[in-house]
Amino acid sequence: MSLREAGLDVPGKVSLVGFDDVPFAADLSPALTTVRVPYEDLGRTAVRLALEREQRLAADNHVVLSTQPVIRQSVRPLR
Repeated sequence: MSLREAGLDVPGKVSLVGFDDVPFAADLSPALTTVRVPYEDLGRTAVRLALEREQRLAADNHVVLSTQPVIRQSVRPLR
C-alpha cells in the first residue's frame, strides 16, 4: 500500500528519501529526494586500488567517497 493510499501526505505528514538517485526519481509525484552515489568515482577508485594493491598492503585501505543529497519535493523544509 502506498503512503498516498494510506491517506498520508508526502511531504506534509511524512518526508520520504530514497537512495541512488535513479533517473525516474525526479518524475515521481512528488519528486523523490534521494542520495546520489558517485558511481564513476567509485569505479575509478576500485580499479586504482586493485592496480596498487601490492603497494597498499601495509597502508590504510579505507577510502571515503562523498555522497550528495538531491533535494526534491518529497521532504518538507525544516522550520
